[in-house]
Amino acid sequence: MRELQDILGLVQEHPGPLALATLVGVEGASYRRPGARLLLGPDGPLRGSLSGGCLEGDIQARAAEVLAAGHPRLMQYDLRGDADLVWGSGSGCEGLLDILVEPLPGFPEWMAWVEQAQKQRASITIHTDLSGERLGRRSMSNQSGDFTSGFIERFDPPPALWIMGASDDSRPLVRMAKELGWFVGLQDHRPAFARLERFPDADQVLAGHPAQVLRSLTLDSRSAVVLMTHNYAKDLESLRLLLPSEAGYLGLMGSRARGKKLVGELAAEGLRPDHRLHTPVGLDLGADTPETIALAILAEIQAGLTGRSGQALRNLSRPTRES
Repeated sequence: MRELQDILGLVQEHPGPLALATLVGVEGASYRRPGARLLLGPDGPLRGSLSGGCLEGDIQARAAEVLAAGHPRLMQYDLRGDADLVWGSGSGCEGLLDILVEPLPGFPEWMAWVEQAQKQRASITIHTDLSGERLGRRSMSNQSGDFTSGFIERFDPPPALWIMGASDDSRPLVRMAKELGWFVGLQDHRPAFARLERFPDADQVLAGHPAQVLRSLTLDSRSAVVLMTHNYAKDLESLRLLLPSEAGYLGLMGSRARGKKLVGELAAEGLRPDHRLHTPVGLDLGADTPETIALAILAEIQAGLTGRSGQALRNLSRPTRES
């Protein structure tokens, strides 16, 4: 997500000729998945990657040719078996890769579609034609089933993380979530704590009680809320409002006993917490500092929002991705 955001920004800001290389097809194993991008300028790569480093030099040369010709080009790299020796063995690319390289004379319309959809927290599907004279032409739909050929890509809005509690232990959580390209907001009932100067990386900082702030938020299935108020009454007040919401992940900081007590009170009120509520919050990473705790929380949110288990890949009976 962060990679795409950076590429969109660079394309808008960069004055010179640019080329964009997109991985549009993979047969077998690949270091990156379809949809990976590499933005290139006249002097070399600007942002992104398509392989473990074995292809980027050749793609730079092909990008120069594309810029000179002024039209896109579809290339295929066969890294299977002995063919990988040509490009560099051990890169993690062991498949047949299709890569579209296209010139960018400006900010293309399809990038504007993606940018607008993300601002509106909407999902869109974009079809890229890979045939003949229509190579590189794009069309948009809200349903992936509208297309049956070419390269079809779904763009979802970035995860939105709301942190209830603006104490110092929230700082690394804000910084690390922003590094992932997520939207990050904070809320605290103490105005002295809920100040943007204390959290310059945050997208939004709100002062007010949970009942005031939470009702104003639009929480969807790609929204996560982490309660870090260290205040039992405030956490209880927040959960009363969050459990009926559409938020995809809810996390509660504190001990197992504290979480059990809160859940018991909510159940007595007729509110039954479901699988979205994680208490204690975070994965078992041996975290004992604000930074490692933030890592454990973000890892669990990522797994929760994508429907993954959070297990070590080596322990899975089947791979979740080609690698």
